[in-house]
Amino acid sequence: MEVESRLIEACIREDRRAQSELYRRCYPVLMAVCSRYLRNRDDCLASLNYGFLKVLNGLKTWQKGKAPFEPWIRRIMINTLIDEFRKNKRYQEQTVAVEELPSGLAEAELDLGEADQRMDAEAVEAIIHRLPPVSRQVFNLFAIDGYSHKEIGELLHISEGTSKWHVNFARVRIREELLKTLGTTKTILQ
Repeated sequence: MEVESRLIEACIREDRRAQSELYRRCYPVLMAVCSRYLRNRDDCLASLNYGFLKVLNGLKTWQKGKAPFEPWIRRIMINTLIDEFRKNKRYQEQTVAVEELPSGLAEAELDLGEADQRMDAEAVEAIIHRLPPVSRQVFNLFAIDGYSHKEIGELLHISEGTSKWHVNFARVRIREELLKTLGTTKTILQ
């Protein structure tokens, strides 16, 4: 994402047209981040707007550091989502117990190349969205955004072991859903 310095300067001067243009350019990137973490489109939009406000407020700081713009706004959006997630204490009530893991699925073999060929990104995203909120958040931070278990633990105020458990739980659930989908696909194709 290319952003001209004159657009940034105009946003810093609080030029509403420039801010609107920057929003238009940032929207696809920020919405993609939000939709990985939140199920509801209205929640995505609310978080996106809140995150974009943080982007606008931080433009002077970004300009001094000259970090690449897109990774910088992604990081702001992820941190905004994490802050909102922490504020919402319901996630503690929605944590899944270890006993609920399906037995035998951890050892199930799955050709991910075959899964990739038969499923589109929207289907995989739908599977991830069906994960419990904490597991979905930890999985996204680890597998997609590249955070370490230590960083996730610090961000979400959980232990590294709990972070690892959530990633494993998410992988097992995703694998289970892929197996179901592939099994249905094989039946249809035969």
